[in-house]
Amino acid sequence: MVLHIPRERTFDAKAAKLNYLDYGSSSDQPLIMLHGGAWRWQEYLSLIPSLGQRWHTYALDLRGNGRSGWVPNTYRLQDFAEDNAEFVSQFNAPAVLVGHSIGGVIALMVAARCPGKVKALIIEDIPLTLDNYRRVIDSSRDMFGLWLGLKKSAKSEKELSMALADAYKDHPGVTSTWILFFAGCLWQLDPTFFNALLHDFDGFVGGYDYQDILSKIDCPVLFLRGENKLGAIMTDDEISWLQHNFSNVQCTQIEGVGHLLHLQDRGQTPVLAAMRAFLEFV
Repeated sequence: MVLHIPRERTFDAKAAKLNYLDYGSSSDQPLIMLHGGAWRWQEYLSLIPSLGQRWHTYALDLRGNGRSGWVPNTYRLQDFAEDNAEFVSQFNAPAVLVGHSIGGVIALMVAARCPGKVKALIIEDIPLTLDNYRRVIDSSRDMFGLWLGLKKSAKSEKELSMALADAYKDHPGVTSTWILFFAGCLWQLDPTFFNALLHDFDGFVGGYDYQDILSKIDCPVLFLRGENKLGAIMTDDEISWLQHNFSNVQCTQIEGVGHLLHLQDRGQTPVLAAMRAFLEFV
């Protein structure tokens, strides 16, 4: 098996230039990773070398995030889905899609749009229903406002990292590594990224009918979540609904972590193990 040199490349979607990491073997089996909101492809950095041993791995920056192009005030779920459906459609072989948080919602939407191009899905802790999605956004408004305020006032990424460190000084489990990672993400983020999400929920979720989407997906799907008491957002009712209605769906809870899953020290190893076990049969 031949490994080629990891490198960042760009893909010209119709509406935005997408930055992505190209990593892994010369296998024609693509695995595409979509990060959470306001982050960038480096969210998956610790998992990519292991997954890249078998899969030709592509980790994308969503539009407006990381080094991908900005499309001001055009950050609805259907916008992200269109970009990534274009990316997936370029491959001859069907891909595995991995997505965390908003990246997981986008992965579901892409799979429903391009069923012949997706062979499996790994979905990490998403708000599945619209009611839960609205609840998560409403409960996060102060947090998003804090992030945007710090970004607007900071004159450099270093200054932003110090401001984040001060803002989160009383939050247990917020490490220097996390602060530096997120400061970089926030510094590169289009400041209009949250506008639709915060001020036009119906427009933001347009095209996301989770029941219709899941009815169109017949490939294997693995849902991962942490513990709700630690911040995981996928609910017991959502998990129960999936298990009772879809024979192609598996659900696994990762103990000792919340929404961040593999980004937390205790989550990285069990998340990777769960992904690899699932992918053995794909």
